[in-house]
Amino acid sequence: MKEAFLHYLWRFQKFSQANLMTTDSRPIQVLDPGILNKGAGPDFLSAHIYLDQLHWNGAVELHVLSSDWYRHGHQKDPNYDGVILHVVWENDSDVCYTHGNPIPTLQLDDFVTDQEFQHYEKTFVKKPLFVPCEPFMEQFPTSNWLDWQERLLVERMESRFESIYSLLKATKNDWEAVLFVFLAKGFGLNQNGSIFFAMAQHIPFDRIRQLKGQPENIEALLMGQLGLLEGEAKDAYHLDLKKRYLYLKVKYQLVDCTHHKVCFARLRPANFPTIRIAQLAQLYSKKTALFQDLIQHKSIASSFELFSVTAGAYWDTHFNFAVESKKGQKKITPSFFNLILVNTLIPLRFAYANYIGKAGEADLFEWFAKIPHEKNSILRKFTDHGVPHIHGGGSQSLLHLYKEYCQKKRCLSCRVGFYLMKSN
Repeated sequence: MKEAFLHYLWRFQKFSQANLMTTDSRPIQVLDPGILNKGAGPDFLSAHIYLDQLHWNGAVELHVLSSDWYRHGHQKDPNYDGVILHVVWENDSDVCYTHGNPIPTLQLDDFVTDQEFQHYEKTFVKKPLFVPCEPFMEQFPTSNWLDWQERLLVERMESRFESIYSLLKATKNDWEAVLFVFLAKGFGLNQNGSIFFAMAQHIPFDRIRQLKGQPENIEALLMGQLGLLEGEAKDAYHLDLKKRYLYLKVKYQLVDCTHHKVCFARLRPANFPTIRIAQLAQLYSKKTALFQDLIQHKSIASSFELFSVTAGAYWDTHFNFAVESKKGQKKITPSFFNLILVNTLIPLRFAYANYIGKAGEADLFEWFAKIPHEKNSILRKFTDHGVPHIHGGGSQSLLHLYKEYCQKKRCLSCRVGFYLMKSN
């Protein structure tokens, strides 16, 4: 038995849902298995389950044996206190959080047939495919690809509407507050985006407005809420921020917002959470009506000017506290701005246009056409099969295709799959 098989079972829900129960005989319903985590921490993030008549949202950890929890040292890691379900093949040991409470456990062996294991071996082990239609993908005409990508790009942007409008409602229609939260998520990148997002949601944007022109105080507020100022002071600057934060925490009656630690592993120093927070603080120290300015700007170049900020002087010689580095200003680069543009600014512009009843597709396509295409392992595989993606819009559309169609095997809802079924 390998964990890869468990990942397959959980990801695609290849087990009986009837009479599904935890090891202590509590009925459980899986609403959403979550998103596979390719970084450090639990295996799946943002899962949704129904347990004890409550809707739970959080992480899921998978092991062949439940005792692997201890072998991997999770009982000492508070990052795993956000796990809402422990999915195992065999429950050979009771497992607890760091605070001693037992973790709900699902033993999949009780709900999986031998046929399912054989199917996995045949489909995924002996004949691994990038996407289900991989052997026939090149039969789909290039012109059809370009049309399909335009539709996929609109779909990808529209898929962001729910979370944007939900936050808009929570902030009483304050688009500036919405931008702040989603910008924070973008500055956190993949590794820390969810933690940055939670942090920003717990800070009323009026507090940021009140701190305009005070970059150190904004920096202290954000870093303090992320837990970056905990423990003994590492140097004079760390101590200064810590003092500022403790004062602001009392003044604004803030509570701790996250039990998860920010991640520095596998990040380039320029992307360290300390640097990105310092840049975000400088940005909001200069402008608190940033959304209004962005909506008025009609070009990428003029929008980039708004983001032409540099982290404070301390960070010229640091990437983290108390560790000196070669001197150099920590500016927001064009490449990083493109990530923010793709993942935050353009989706918000599109959502805003839709909100006020204006058609935004033309603006959407025009902006994406000016952004360079992305490079990652998924897009390289599409390229190897002759699939075009000549700009950032094409890259976004293919990522949406892979996540929402290929991985979910929605082949008959995909224009490629429909074409191939019709042609062969």
